[in-house]
Formats: sequence, structure tokens, C-alpha cells
Amino acid sequence: MGPLVPMLFLVPLFIAGAYLLRSTIWLSVISVAAAIGIIIEYFRQYNKFANSDPDRLQSEEYRYEMTKIQIVAAKGLPEPVALEDLNLSDPSTNPANPMPSIDSVVAQHGSIRGSDE
Repeated sequence: MGPLVPMLFLVPLFIAGAYLLRSTIWLSVISVAAAIGIIIEYFRQYNKFANSDPDRLQSEEYRYEMTKIQIVAAKGLPEPVALEDLNLSDPSTNPANPMPSIDSVVAQHGSIRGSDE
């Protein structure tokens, strides 16, 4: 994916070149075809990458947690492991948009489950 991203910057150049060379129609057509070809190839490669290794599109934290789970699963333990023994980190939220507290939800809506009382 890395080498394909800089090629996307060529697309506006090819479109501008097609506009500037509009008096020579065959050069305009070649420039537009090259721009469209770059876009199609980029999405084709992205689709191939996303289908062949979708976990690489995830965050590093997600991949780390999945590795821990796979290690535990690979041990082939005869009995389930308790959640407390897994030593997983606490889930995180977006600090710019924190989860509301239960008290604020109850105060705003009057109930938790939406009862009609």
C-alpha cells in the first residue's frame, strides 16, 4: 500500500495536464486514462490487501490483544481460563467524548430502561 499512496498525488497532475492539453485531444485522453488507471489500481490493491490480511488494517492495540488471546488459546488448556487471570488492560474511551455516567442518563431521561411510569 505504501508505494501506491504517493501515486495518488499524480492524479490531479494528470487531470491538470489533460486540461492544459485540451487542444491535443489524444494527449488529453491519455492523461485522463492514466489518472483513472491510477485510481482503479489503488482500489484494486487496497481490496486485495484488505481481503488477504484484514487484521493489518486494525490498530496496534487491537493486534496486541488478539495476539494475547491467540497465545492463551494455543496453550490448549483443558479448562477455561478465568477472565481475571488474563491480565487484560481496561477498555478505553475517547477522552474528547467520554461515556456518560448512569446518574446523568437517569437524570436526563428519568429512567434507565425507558419504562413508561
